[in-house]
Amino acid sequence: GSLFPKLYLKYYEEDYREVHTKEAVAENVEVVYVPLAQIMTTDKAKSSTIGQAIRRSGYVMNCSHSWLACYLCQEKHNPESYWRPFIDILPDKYYNMPIFFNEHYNKHLKGSYSLEMAATRNKQLRQEYEGIVRRCPEFRKYHYLEFVWGRLAVITRIFSLDINGRTTDGLVPMADMLNHHPTRQTTWGYSDKKQGFVMTTTQKVGSDEQLFDSYGRKWQGRYFVNYGFTIDQNYEDNDAVIHARLEDSDPLYHQKRRQLGSWTVREFQPQAHWARKAKDMMAFFRTAAATSEELARRPNFNDHISIRNESAALTLLEKACDVSLGKFEHSLQHDHKLLKQNKWEDTNHRNCIIMRAGEKEVLMWYKNLSRIGRKLLAVPLKNQEAEAPAKGKRLRVYYEAHVLPLVKAASRRC
Repeated sequence: GSLFPKLYLKYYEEDYREVHTKEAVAENVEVVYVPLAQIMTTDKAKSSTIGQAIRRSGYVMNCSHSWLACYLCQEKHNPESYWRPFIDILPDKYYNMPIFFNEHYNKHLKGSYSLEMAATRNKQLRQEYEGIVRRCPEFRKYHYLEFVWGRLAVITRIFSLDINGRTTDGLVPMADMLNHHPTRQTTWGYSDKKQGFVMTTTQKVGSDEQLFDSYGRKWQGRYFVNYGFTIDQNYEDNDAVIHARLEDSDPLYHQKRRQLGSWTVREFQPQAHWARKAKDMMAFFRTAAATSEELARRPNFNDHISIRNESAALTLLEKACDVSLGKFEHSLQHDHKLLKQNKWEDTNHRNCIIMRAGEKEVLMWYKNLSRIGRKLLAVPLKNQEAEAPAKGKRLRVYYEAHVLPLVKAASRRC
């Protein structure tokens, strides 16, 4: 059977628990072993009674997680289920998930893209459920909320596994109880040799300390909407929605529209550092701000064009950030004050504030990039290094890629 002799579950509330060590654990120690027979895989779900019924119906799942969700619904209603001990320790409710939030919590999220993300998730879940019951009468005995319960149980604890050369998803008892930390303390996978799931420590863990896994680097909205928690000070991976538009009144509308691949309205969701999403966004703004001459001599779509164009594009970026910030009821300073006071109705309230504050931090970072970028574009080359962002700062990457080359080119022409 499953083995985890050095670990135990420590409950703080009915719906909150942590995996703790019973004793100090050294690095590279196997702390969890779960044999294949006790892993609920997608293949087993497809081979189950309800899985076969859905397959016979011809319905094509929109999300592979739905196979396990349907299997969980079937087994939850079976008092003799082999999976009964596992199902009994799964949460009955997911009050921390934004898809269940009412106006009491949603009012704290006004302006946040997480509201639309949760609404989209609800729509997708409803469409999947209705698609299944429309084609498969055997599943109609299960209520929509039971299906949602199954999907949430899956998304919050699923592992992707390579079992005997075949990739599948699986629910792994005990291993799925570890909470997330950006710095993982474990590594895991399926061992063909041991015919089971193995989790091993990657560092020393003290006695009665919480043992963490990492769910991987994700933007804050995914943690919040998919898992029901947020990450404090998630500066590297917070993101925000910034809208870009090519105005119909632009005299060069059709020419610019061709360069934009017919996209005249875009929704970008960058993090606060100069990476692919930010580059794509600035390419749009450069196109929107370009003159006819600048469009004609543009070196390539993602590169800068001229000091005038870069400054104009940065102005469009700042205005777009102001539009996004204007959708929030409170300022970033207000949110920081709440976080400093650290007095909350409950965890959901705190998560809402962390979520929206992270978005505002990203928007303010791009406003700052825009202002600093425009200022430096007007600084003579000889004074650049004294005025430039310090090496190692996130703004330095944008500066070295675009501002400095433009200023150098202008200096050579002079």
